[in-house]
Amino acid sequence: GAKTFQTLHSQELFAAHNEIKFYTWGAREWFLSKQETKATLMGHLALQPGDVLIFEEVRDPNTGLRAGANPQNRHPVRLTKVTPTEDPLGGQFHHPPTDQPVDITEIEWHPQDALPYQLWLATLSSTGPITDITVARGNIVLADHGEPYPKEGTEILPTIPTIGRYRPKLSRTGLTHSVPYNHQQAILEAVATTVVQDPRSAVPQISLQSDTGETWLVHRDLLNSDRFAADFVVEMESDGTAYLRFGDSVQGKQPSPDSQLMTNYRIGNGLVGNVGLDAIAHLEPVTSEAYGELVKQVIGVRNPIAAQGGIDPEPIEQARLYAPQAFRTPERCVTESDYATTIQRHPEVQKAAAQLRWTGSWYSVFIVVDRYSGRPIDAQFREELLAFMAPYRLMGHDIEIQAPYFVNLDIALTVHVLPNYFQSSVKRSLMETFSNTDLAVGQRGFFHPDNFTFGQPVYLSQIVNQAMEVPGVDWVEPTRFREWGQPDRGELVAGHILIEPLAVARLDNNPDTPENGRSQFYLQGGL
Repeated sequence: GAKTFQTLHSQELFAAHNEIKFYTWGAREWFLSKQETKATLMGHLALQPGDVLIFEEVRDPNTGLRAGANPQNRHPVRLTKVTPTEDPLGGQFHHPPTDQPVDITEIEWHPQDALPYQLWLATLSSTGPITDITVARGNIVLADHGEPYPKEGTEILPTIPTIGRYRPKLSRTGLTHSVPYNHQQAILEAVATTVVQDPRSAVPQISLQSDTGETWLVHRDLLNSDRFAADFVVEMESDGTAYLRFGDSVQGKQPSPDSQLMTNYRIGNGLVGNVGLDAIAHLEPVTSEAYGELVKQVIGVRNPIAAQGGIDPEPIEQARLYAPQAFRTPERCVTESDYATTIQRHPEVQKAAAQLRWTGSWYSVFIVVDRYSGRPIDAQFREELLAFMAPYRLMGHDIEIQAPYFVNLDIALTVHVLPNYFQSSVKRSLMETFSNTDLAVGQRGFFHPDNFTFGQPVYLSQIVNQAMEVPGVDWVEPTRFREWGQPDRGELVAGHILIEPLAVARLDNNPDTPENGRSQFYLQGGL
């Protein structure tokens, strides 16, 4: 059946923000690099820090066709800086050229929302330039799964008895549980942080009032509620039925028999709420006149990115089965492997290695961390990891978080192109294949940071085989295979580059930072 989502905050909408073009400064080929946190947009816009934009690929970079756009190349960012300005020479890029300046807007976004892959903005194909490959989408509103019930008015709970226990049952099953949302806090956070939810922090989405105007507040328990506190607890059954439990005038207030309770709540939970991208397509009609006027001005609604975070409740039988395991999980670190294993529980740590050293007065644990997607081990992340490890570290052990030592690669291939294939298209495919970015669904560039970790060698045969898989490639001859900035040590002949236990291979192929690794392709044949 249809799934209902509810917006979590208000948002002023602007037609100009539906599709915003990037400004490429007259360049015929332009892209946003992986880990980029700034860009330039066309025009002067009503954007402000805290707004969310979604960068969406809308054309195939090779053909320019909209049907060929990769739907996975969509990434949300939280703006931290918006600067309206102009390019005084921008008119010279028009056809015909003019002397007029062009209005532009410089934007920056949260470092934790840095691009996880490269996004093409403009390319040059055999048929001519392709522009507006990726656009920015504004008017972004966060919403979560859960249908308001009842749609109008309130549900009247059963009459409160004069004596005995009062434990009313909600008429609908599947009461929504979600993590409370604070918009003022969210606009200061990265989108990557906002959308990650801890199910243990989820609370029932229910409001409760009496006919006297008193508001009752939902809590996990009543242990800290005094006899005057208008608090209640939601007790869920395995079939999704929800009962409300109130106080006994000792821990929590007891409802008065001469009052009537009314409730509004939301229905909908679990994996069924993780709808795919572009699955949300309709606004729910509401009788409110003001809302009706607003809906008339909205030409469409969609979710460019798939919903995430919904999980099904754990069955009671399974909870009973696995609960003892929680007490068997080590909650302290003694050995080096303890520290490495524990820090790998952090969701952003792919791999870690630890060394225990005597520093003269006490022991220090040096933990080298390989972060997912090659993200930096900056001061903020170090503090986050130290706080994460604090409950586990042994007394007398200091913890030092270190970034891995990177072995930056320098690779060159001579590639012969088959007849009837354009060299430009084959080269672009080779660059994507050996990039460090996420590609299509379930695929990554060969040098994606998550493909390599501590001590993992790089084999030339794998590189050649990968190149031969690219359409249009006839044969491949390796011409350079070594560590960047180092003389040839026989790696090309040996067919591999060995990596030290605490080092990680890297090849970013960013022309601005060639010292972080580069790959070059010399093409022959083709068109």
